[in-house]
Amino acid sequence: MNAWAIALDSIWHHKLRSTLTALGVVIGVFAVVTLTSLGSGVNSYVTNQFNRIGATLITVVPAAPGTQAKFNAASSGSAGHGPRRGGGFGGGFAQVPSTLTVADADAIAGLQADHIAAVAPVAQVAAIVAHGSIATAANPVVGTTSAYFSLQRLAFLAGGAPGGFTSGVVLGHSAARTLFGGSARTAVGGSVSINGKSFRVVGVLKAAGQSFGTDPDQAVYIPIQEALALAGTRHLTEIVVGAESTGTVKAASAAVQRLLGQRHPIKDFAVITSGQMLSIIQSTLSVITAVLGGIAAISLVVGGIGIMNIMLVTVTERVREIGVRKALGAGDGDILVQFLVESVLLAVLGGAIGLLCAGVTSHIVGRAINVPIGLTGTSVGAALGFSVLVGAVFGVLPAMNAARLMPAVALRSE
Repeated sequence: MNAWAIALDSIWHHKLRSTLTALGVVIGVFAVVTLTSLGSGVNSYVTNQFNRIGATLITVVPAAPGTQAKFNAASSGSAGHGPRRGGGFGGGFAQVPSTLTVADADAIAGLQADHIAAVAPVAQVAAIVAHGSIATAANPVVGTTSAYFSLQRLAFLAGGAPGGFTSGVVLGHSAARTLFGGSARTAVGGSVSINGKSFRVVGVLKAAGQSFGTDPDQAVYIPIQEALALAGTRHLTEIVVGAESTGTVKAASAAVQRLLGQRHPIKDFAVITSGQMLSIIQSTLSVITAVLGGIAAISLVVGGIGIMNIMLVTVTERVREIGVRKALGAGDGDILVQFLVESVLLAVLGGAIGLLCAGVTSHIVGRAINVPIGLTGTSVGAALGFSVLVGAVFGVLPAMNAARLMPAVALRSE
């Protein structure tokens, strides 16, 4: 009977003990694989979101002096991949008063020679939007120009934003359905009131979906000057800039920084490219995933210690069996391999169960947060590999103890 058959027979005839022994490895593999899969899935989701939206956007936001240098340092060497959908990032600097103006946006638009393709000033306003008896304060009201829709890749379902978007209102798909009911198309030509002021609906956007905490489907878009008047300010939330191509993003960003540096000597702004933002997010996610994975890996070590303890007890219980095998011609190496194989097999079985649990959990969590998360070949291979390693490392001492037993001593023990 070979070592594998003996190991399987021992595990089968001691089911409860084997299950409890492998439980530590099950928990360890489950925790490590689930956390790393979650981190990898979120990382891939963020990257796909950036790539889907575009790769040429540059965002100018109000920021404390010195912020620009920190962003440049944090993302040095990164390449552009894509933007976050407009309006969301400026909120991270809400505590910094904005000094950005429409004049700054116009000045940036004059940098065509520096690879600037389009510019859109943005001002977000807290307001109540109503149509008849239906009113909501949940809709973000975004003041901007017609260039914003193309920069953010927001397509029209009906109508449009003619004349550079100097009059009327454009509704996000969900906002149109909420305010007008039925088909979103029917909203075009109707009217809504924003803080009591009436606007004619000139366009409705196609459904775009949420992205990075913002929902353009719920937004209401009005001309920039109307938004500034509603807010009682002349300062913008942000300025969205489009470079000519992915290859000119860096040059365009540098040109915008130079221009605004002249217009704002205290440098109370930050010019952030899509690549910089993606690089910072990915770096943060990688660190979090590594830390969580490292913490979870401790349970694998605990599981290995559990295997070693039980295997030491098993050697004591099976002293007579060891003596009989040695008396029948089994060498020290045979006994060593027998117990080492049993230890490894326990760890591998625990790892396989942990992988199965991690796969199910990752799938459920992924569906719950709408992020595609699943096991990869790398995670499966790494988990099983570590299980073998844990079984081998922590099974060596019990196996050596078993191999050292003298046949006469072993047979005399019972």
